[in-house]
Amino acid sequence: MSKPAPIEIPFAARTSVEQVEESNQLAPKFDENGCIPCITTHAETGEVLMFAFMNSEALRLSISTGLAHYWSRSRQKLWKKGETSGMYQHIERILIDDDQDCVILEVKLTPPATGGNEASCHVGYRSCFYRSIPVKPETAEDLKLEFVENNKSFDPDQVYPGVPNPTRL
Repeated sequence: MSKPAPIEIPFAARTSVEQVEESNQLAPKFDENGCIPCITTHAETGEVLMFAFMNSEALRLSISTGLAHYWSRSRQKLWKKGETSGMYQHIERILIDDDQDCVILEVKLTPPATGGNEASCHVGYRSCFYRSIPVKPETAEDLKLEFVENNKSFDPDQVYPGVPNPTRL
């Protein structure tokens, strides 16, 4: 038996501040590039895993399929998290802020098939936020990023063989 097709997700027109802030209508505000920021956290731990953007199609697909989709600004294409690595983000809950211009995904992760622990970062760390910036450094030499994750969750060369790194200089 096949699964039913996902429903079409309608977005309401933004008609008033009260409607945007106090109603039960989904009326997201996308920026001038057609994007809305998205913070992704681990559903069980609350840990921030990544930050990305969604366009209207990515938000609709995320809502209708329960799998995280994003808009890659560097590649200018829709991106289903896990389609290359197999490490999908299964959405447990989606939150939208008061003026509906930012979303939070709470997700559970699929571990890599090649072995290792669940993760979201293409570099191999659990979170994309694996370094911290010192606050109020006393000298310029003190301004060095500090690793808050010391071990990678997986080997990126095994998970992404032959796939170019998405980081752009």
